[in-house]
Amino acid sequence: MFIKNEDLLKILIDKGLLKEDVAKGLLEMSERKTIPVEELIEEKGIIQDEEIGKILSELYGKPYIRLGDQTIKEGLLTIIPYQMANHQLVIPFEQYDGRLKVAFNNPHNVELISFIENKTGLLVEPYYATKKDIKLALKVYNRDVNEKFNKLLKGAMSDIQKIESLEDASKIVDTIILFAYQNEASDIHIEPHKQALVVRNRIDGLLSTIAELPLEIMDLVVTRIKVLGKMRTDEHRAAQDGRFKIELEGNEITLRVSILPTYDGEKVVMRLLTSDNKTIKLESLGYSQHNMDVINKNMQKSHGMVLMTGPTGSGKTTTLYALLRILNSTDVNISTIEDPIEYRLEGVNQTQVNAKTELTFANGLRALVRQDPDIIMVGEIRDQETASVAINAALTGHLVLATLHTNDAVSTLPRLMEMGVQSFLVSATAQMIIAQRLVRTICKHCKKPYEMSLKKLEDLGAAFQPKDFKKMMERIERQGAGALTFYMGEGCEHCNHTGFKGRNCIAEVLEITDEVRKNISGNTKLDELREIAEKQGMINMFMDGVEKVLSGDTTLEEVLRVMCD
Repeated sequence: MFIKNEDLLKILIDKGLLKEDVAKGLLEMSERKTIPVEELIEEKGIIQDEEIGKILSELYGKPYIRLGDQTIKEGLLTIIPYQMANHQLVIPFEQYDGRLKVAFNNPHNVELISFIENKTGLLVEPYYATKKDIKLALKVYNRDVNEKFNKLLKGAMSDIQKIESLEDASKIVDTIILFAYQNEASDIHIEPHKQALVVRNRIDGLLSTIAELPLEIMDLVVTRIKVLGKMRTDEHRAAQDGRFKIELEGNEITLRVSILPTYDGEKVVMRLLTSDNKTIKLESLGYSQHNMDVINKNMQKSHGMVLMTGPTGSGKTTTLYALLRILNSTDVNISTIEDPIEYRLEGVNQTQVNAKTELTFANGLRALVRQDPDIIMVGEIRDQETASVAINAALTGHLVLATLHTNDAVSTLPRLMEMGVQSFLVSATAQMIIAQRLVRTICKHCKKPYEMSLKKLEDLGAAFQPKDFKKMMERIERQGAGALTFYMGEGCEHCNHTGFKGRNCIAEVLEITDEVRKNISGNTKLDELREIAEKQGMINMFMDGVEKVLSGDTTLEEVLRVMCD
């Protein structure tokens, strides 16, 4: 269940805790930043944490618990591994008479409740606690990860408090990168806060805190990273980008660096990119056989547009690289315009956008067309100009691959028309549209089955309310079982106690058939177009995710999480 921003704000206004103009401002900011109003209220400290907590607990229909008033026995903290507790925002706080009281930030997480009950044999009593309260309580046992990092750091340095030179900073930076690499992180965040330099890693799409270092070492650490990335060390007020390579455990790793000035100092984000692009294969990304068949069929075409869509971080670029690997051969000229170039593909002519030289997507694409290409890849269609040039290239005998931002495959068609492309041009050039999200896969080493009754499954559907939940229930009820066997990871050393290891995609692949093509116009409603696409064989993204849940690859809560974001 997700609390609607409007419902929460109405209650706060009715209770006299917010003025209408403040509520309006919060709603606008929430929509702009795409984060819930409750998080903004917590972040800005507009209403006391306990007060907002009690209101939200009423909306969830669960009792409120203030964890700061509880003494949690250490044995209870081992029931749910730290990483899982941190990602799911859940913490057990009391056990009695075969029951377990558990604080959730989302007390309607039926799947997690069922898993805890199956694992412990205890009846779970869900309580609501605020995100801030749970995070503070979790600090009590955030030991495992910190101990591993500190052990690695001690091997590199005898005394972190006495860092005095770039050589000392180099050891810390090397340790941060090595730890991220060993734990298969995609990004490293080094963030200056008021009292500490916080290091966080993004693993399987979610951020977790690795260490809090003394703030005094910030300048030397940032300077060391600037030197590696060939950036200006004397510039502290402007954003800077760079990249460098490092060899770790026999593998060459490229790190793309972004440095941004913030109120407390310069924040660093480093993206880890493996130089071994041979691993980028379509079959390894998690596509179903049905979707693979549609993709392979359409990649045989010599002209038209193949579009990838999805939010930031959904693996669009990785899938495009996998498609380029299929197409790459000595008898075709493949050229790309990207921002930035993520991986180097041998035999492909890759060009990076450069604003300083006015090499934009549109200008670069115009230049690529004059380079006698057979296949063109555009990193992103951002505006009408780029869309127009891409469409023209597809009309003149080129195969054009590109990404853009829409929620699903079908809504890509009206999105192009909104960008000023006429409907008959979209109809003439579009060949296939792929929409995808990334879901975490259950760790194979600690994967355990558990049963969920159809009643609890219906409760979960009522909590999330995705459009296609009814279809899922019909699909399951046809099996005639009163309960279903699902899977979840208990947490182990292999998955850093999260229960998940790696990610796969859930996707929908829309083939532009003749029936779909003749209905591409400004007059066709989106729902009608979606219905036509499904009749033509498209399996929507949610149902693709359901199949992966039933086969034991991921969890239903994980599919709902990415679909309802």
